[in-house]
Amino acid sequence: MHVKTDFPHRVREIEHTLIPLSDGTQLAARIWLPEGAEQAPVPAILEYLPYRKSDGTAPRDALTHPYFAGHGYASVRVDMRGNGESDGLMD
Repeated sequence: MHVKTDFPHRVREIEHTLIPLSDGTQLAARIWLPEGAEQAPVPAILEYLPYRKSDGTAPRDALTHPYFAGHGYASVRVDMRGNGESDGLMD
């Protein structure tokens, strides 16, 4: 299998960050950004799953999300409330 790693944009990964919610719950996220996204905002793709970002989907995420970021999109993978590294209870 050939994995493409040469993209129009360099990619920066934030392996773990927390997103605070209004009720105090924090959702865990992994983010891939095209270089320069902090200075020039880009569109984002959000994936919100009940599987752990650190192991359950990590191999697939390592291929998919850098591809999106390499083509100019911020790509955000979030563990749903009560799953993985996110706080709270899943309803």
